[in-house]
Order: sequence, then C-alpha cells, then structure tokens
Amino acid sequence: MTVRIFSTVFSTLFIGILAIMMISTTSDENPHGDLKWDCQSCHSSESWQRLKVQMDFNHDETAFPLVGAHQTNDCMSCHQSLEFNKVGIACADCHTDIHRGQLGLDCQSCHSPTTWRDQQESFDLHAARGFPLTGVHTVLDCQACHTGEQQIEFAGLSAECSSCHISDFQLTANPSHVKAAFDLECLSCHQPIAVSWENARYEHPPSFEIKGAHKSLDCQSCHAETFAATPTECFSCHSNDFTAAQEPNHVTSNFPTDCMVCHTSDLTWDGAQFDHNLTGFALNGAHQTVDCASCHVNDVYAGTPIECFSCHESDYRATTDPNHVAANFPQNCLGCHSETAWEPAANFDHSQTNFALTGAHIQVDCASCHVNDVYAGTPTDCFSCHASEYNATTDPNHASAGFPTDCLSCHTTSAWEPANWDHDGQYFPIYSGTHRNEWNDCIDCHVTPGNFTRFECIVCHEHRKSEMDDEHDDVGGYVYESTACLNCHPSGNEKRAMFKYLDRVRR
Repeated sequence: MTVRIFSTVFSTLFIGILAIMMISTTSDENPHGDLKWDCQSCHSSESWQRLKVQMDFNHDETAFPLVGAHQTNDCMSCHQSLEFNKVGIACADCHTDIHRGQLGLDCQSCHSPTTWRDQQESFDLHAARGFPLTGVHTVLDCQACHTGEQQIEFAGLSAECSSCHISDFQLTANPSHVKAAFDLECLSCHQPIAVSWENARYEHPPSFEIKGAHKSLDCQSCHAETFAATPTECFSCHSNDFTAAQEPNHVTSNFPTDCMVCHTSDLTWDGAQFDHNLTGFALNGAHQTVDCASCHVNDVYAGTPIECFSCHESDYRATTDPNHVAANFPQNCLGCHSETAWEPAANFDHSQTNFALTGAHIQVDCASCHVNDVYAGTPTDCFSCHASEYNATTDPNHASAGFPTDCLSCHTTSAWEPANWDHDGQYFPIYSGTHRNEWNDCIDCHVTPGNFTRFECIVCHEHRKSEMDDEHDDVGGYVYESTACLNCHPSGNEKRAMFKYLDRVRR
C-alpha cells in the first residue's frame, strides 16, 4: 500500500514538473526529446497533467516491446528523465548483475521477462550445460548442490555424481560399495529418474546374464565377500546342491560339475534334461521314457554297457514265442526288435538268410516253418514245408503223376493257384507248334489216369509198325514206342527229327 501511495505522489509531481518545463519552452520544443508521436498521443486538451486513459502511444513500436513483468512497471522505473528515448534496452542497464559476470551478460539465458525465478528455464539451462535435472533433482533447492556458492554464483560445479554423493557411496553397507570395490559411476546402477537410492538396477554383463530364478536372488547370495572376480561356474555357488543330490547321487555317479549339462531350466533344478546323445547311446523310442535307474543300477553311470543284452537278458530268456534260448537266437536284440517296442519284431531281415520272404510267406507266422522253435538249419526247399499240400493235391494228382517236388516249377510264392507250369518249355510243346489245338484233355496223351509220367504218341498217330520199321531201318537204336518218338521228335516236328537225332549222336 505504501509503495502504491509513493508511486502516485511521484507520478503527480513528475507531471507537474513536466508541465512547468513545457510552459517555459517554446512551442516547437518537445521536453521528451525527438519522438515520432505528437502531444495528443498521450495528453488531453484538459490538462498536461492528466494523460489519456487510452493513449495512442504503443511501446511495442519502440525498440523495446513490453512483455512479462515489464507491462506492469511504472514508466519512471526505467525512464529516469523526461527524454524518453535516452534509455538503454540491455538488462544490465536496469538490473544489477549479482553473478558478477561469471555467467555472462545475457540475463535471458537464465531468466525471462516474466520472473527472475523460472523453474522450467532452469531445467532447460541445466540440460543445455550437460546436467539435466531429473528425479529428485527436480525438487531440490539450488543450494542443495551449489553449497559453496556466494551471492547466487553457480559457475564451475562438477556434474559427476560423486562430487555430491561421495558420502552416500562411502556409507552404503548393503552392499558395502567400498568393500566391493564399486566404481564411482553411480549411474551404472542407479537411475537418474529414480526418487530414491533404492531399487538399483545393475545390468549384469553377458558373461553371466541374470535369468530365471537368479533374478529374485539377493546379491549377497552369490557375492558373499566381494563383487569383483566372482566365479561364473555353477559349482562355485551350488556345490552343496551337487553334493546333497540323491536321485541320482551326483557324487557316487561321478557326474560332471557343469550343472548346465543337465539342468537347462533357469527356474528350477527339477526336469533335468541330460542330452544322452553326447554319450555312445542315444535314447530313442521307449528308452526316452525309462527312468535312469532302470539301466544305471545303484547309481552307476560311468561305464554302463550299451549292448541290449546287458539290460534285457531276462527278457531274452523269458521269451517263449519263440523260445529264444532253445532257438539259439543271437543276443543282438536289434536284429529283430526296434527300440519303440518288443512287438512286432519287424527288424529281422529274412533276406539275409538263404531264404528271402516273398509273396504269401511274408504274412506267415514264424512257427509255421520253424517247428518246435528250430530256426538254425531250417531247409529252404518248398517240399520240406509243403509236402502235405503236394501229397494231397488230386487235380492233378501230383504224387501219382510223378510231378517234381520243386513247387516253384509250377507255382509262385504269391499263391498256389493259378499254377504256371510250362509244359512247352519243360517237356513237350502242346500249346504251340503242330500239336496246338490238337488235344482236349491231359488223358489224350497221358492214357493211364493219374500217371503223368506215362504218355503215348502212337494212340494219335496211327502208324503201322511195319511201315515205321521200314522208314527207320537206317536209324540206329530205333524202337517202335512213344518214348523213342519223343527222343527224335522233341518238338513234335517230323521234318526236323533227323537233325535232332544227329545232334544227339554228336554229343
């Protein structure tokens, strides 16, 4: 209130003096100096002392527009004389530099026309000078950091954290930064945007990335004495876990101390996944679900045999269909069985024997041929298994006809019927040559029923014996019977008989 009264008195006195000076001057002299505005821009015709409420004068048209706090200041705060154009426009022309030039002469680099204390501008200034104010720094008083400065002189302060926080570093006990030989770069663990020292976030190097269950551990769980040169091997921290493990016993089993070989999970010890492929026995088929102790008895892992029989001897001896022991089967289980299941035993390759399985033989049960579990020395000729079929056949009767016991000469392994006996190729051409379509049934030539070893040529070829004797009187060994006819006429061709005869004689 006192300031306002003083300002009013001062303004009245100033205007009065101005009026007296104007009266004493000539009409062409302006007490305010050389201005482009005339008197009516500010004064009224009523009185020099009373200024217009709405003056035509606009300070923005001068070299110093009024902004911020300057808009509310009294004119005489800056204009100390009536000559208004004789006033400086630099901040220092009106404002004393309490920083004594340490921060330069440009007040506007820190201050604004609105107020001497502009917090946002302080933030911008700090950022421009390499130390942005973040986190708790945004609410601190300047003197909290600039403790040794006098008269608000802030030049020359270090931007290193330790310059202010060395005492915090030295007093920290959990963990002890000094004992752990931590460096003084606080930002390697503490975030500048944090509101407290707590919840530090140290980024472990790639040599030991913190994952899984390790994330929830307290630092002292691994760093009991020091942080520098802490071993990265699992066993250095988990030797007690290794020694205490019982299922299986890691010590007696002579397991390696590289935990990551089996324990691949970052969250738990359970569910170890040892890569058995790294040994000489890859786990395939049913072996993948078998408990380790089934093969590694009494926790013996080193030197475990890899032969099937070493684990499956009891299965081998107990098998009765067929009896492996009585049949003298080899003890290489994989010769017949797969690792997926014991049955079906589909791996045995019968083609490796002297009798490859083809056609209908593929589906036949082993015991059908290997009677009484006799596998070694089993005959490979058809008749050894199919004698009963041979003897029971009546159309035609194989036994009475004297058919050969080589079944494959007429039959295939796919089926008994249809038989593909080659009468033309093996005996006598009846489906080709001169005898084609000259017969109706087997009995036309094989006149003795059921006896195919007996045949007659003379029954069809009604030659007189006397005539044939005369015609063959120069043929040595000639006799008048059907077998002699076949010997000379094996193809049934009369004209080629002599050549066939001569061929036989030469041989």
